[in-house]
Amino acid sequence: MAIINNIRTVSVPSIGKLPLGDKPGTFTPSGIKREHKAGRLAEDGGHTETSVPAKLELSINLLGGVDILAINAVDNEDVTVRLADGHVHLMSQAFVTEPIPVGDGEGKITIMANTSEQIS
Repeated sequence: MAIINNIRTVSVPSIGKLPLGDKPGTFTPSGIKREHKAGRLAEDGGHTETSVPAKLELSINLLGGVDILAINAVDNEDVTVRLADGHVHLMSQAFVTEPIPVGDGEGKITIMANTSEQIS
């Protein structure tokens, strides 16, 4: 039986491992977005490319002792995302996009970086 791939752990140097919720969220590596560009004739068409930043949308458990202000202050850090299949991605110079709202013992957080790379 194949293992379904998901986020296993997320580590931030200034904090350590984040306490992920039951359904941790989604990770989108940086890449290229391509859009069709029409030409006068079909064979004259092509595409344009734009860069897309890496995005990590997480659900974290707000356990006692979790420093919400430290998480909100994450800026210019190398965030490590470890997936269930063993692949590890590094988000270089990552930052938290907006403060974590608190509710029901769980919070949603978005971390972005201009680039990411698979390191193993």
